[in-house]
Amino acid sequence: MGDFYKTGLTDDWATLKGAARLLVADIGTAFPSGINDIIVTASGVTQYNAQAGWEDLGATKGGVTISTNHTEETLSVDQVFGDIASSPTSWEASVQTALAEMTLEHLQLVWEGSAITTNGAGERVIGYGQSDEYTQRRLAVLFKNPKTDKVRATVVRIAQLQPVESSIVFNREGDQMTIPVQFKALADTSIDDPKQRFFMTFEQA
Repeated sequence: MGDFYKTGLTDDWATLKGAARLLVADIGTAFPSGINDIIVTASGVTQYNAQAGWEDLGATKGGVTISTNHTEETLSVDQVFGDIASSPTSWEASVQTALAEMTLEHLQLVWEGSAITTNGAGERVIGYGQSDEYTQRRLAVLFKNPKTDKVRATVVRIAQLQPVESSIVFNREGDQMTIPVQFKALADTSIDDPKQRFFMTFEQA
């Protein structure tokens, strides 16, 4: 007798759970054509190391969330009690997380800080204020399937900070310090296919 419930649960990618790895690159870095352009996939002592141009953002807290959303416009007529058609009017995508490594480099990235310098006392110094523009970068979210060790990578073509409250809480009790951050995906209009302008997902077979 056949199985009545035709699920895809036998597929290696059907049921997933686990932490992600977050990497960034300068916007001038070539957009990857595969996962090996982001991390080394070949076995050996350098396997999974970040490729040149890509930098790990390290540990996160609370997971990494990739979100998409859209708005739509509907059509109706007097004679029908309900919409007769609808079409999307705008799309948006974002990546949200909280960085758990409290480095000046991470604060610089999340708060659009100034260049990190060293003063006469050997102290590292950074400033924060009113940046009049966002830094655009490549952003990659990687996940390794614990069942197969295969990697899936979602790469945002153009990512920049999205307005969101980002606070560091100094407290004797409670949660550890983290740096909340949310990246907005911008449409890369140089890509002909509008369905590929925000991000691409690569999956090892």
